[in-house]
Amino acid sequence: MTSDDTPRVPSRPERADVRRNRARLLAAARETFLRDGAGASLEGVARLAGVGIGTLYRHFPTRQALLEALVADVYEGLGARARELADAAEPGEALLAWLRAFVADVTAFRGMAASVLVTLREEGPEPLPSCRTMRAEGEALFARAQKSGDAPADAGFLDVLRLAGAIAMATEQEPALRERLLSLAASGMLPGRRSA
Repeated sequence: MTSDDTPRVPSRPERADVRRNRARLLAAARETFLRDGAGASLEGVARLAGVGIGTLYRHFPTRQALLEALVADVYEGLGARARELADAAEPGEALLAWLRAFVADVTAFRGMAASVLVTLREEGPEPLPSCRTMRAEGEALFARAQKSGDAPADAGFLDVLRLAGAIAMATEQEPALRERLLSLAASGMLPGRRSA
């Protein structure tokens, strides 16, 4: 019997109470992490959601899994923002606006930027579906900026995204520095210098 002959068992829809618990846990984690950072007590998250710690771990076996679920929402928003900017008159400015949104959104709470850098790594498990979508939408903006001459032809989008992630980490505690560092990265440290 080949794998194609194996009978398929239809997947059962998720129970309503399971969906509700997951939604409550995410809302509680968002509120707790905004206040106390990503290192906040998971017991406190469960308590705020009105469930036991076992329920939290059934949904999110690790702190990173919980953080990635929150980051997935951010990625969906960033994908939508990239689509809004896709036809902007100035591709370079559109890309920079999107990178500004990226840095601002991934620093919503202390510790979030580090989780984002983990999800941006190419090695390891498959990226989150929302991360793949966000990257594809952002890469389309980047390719358009390259085509117009507003982004270096020899640069890779993932490197630009990682640079934005590093700026996010560096400015998590000092949001006033974000624009300055993004502008510095965008203009290059040595203006007029040509690549060898």
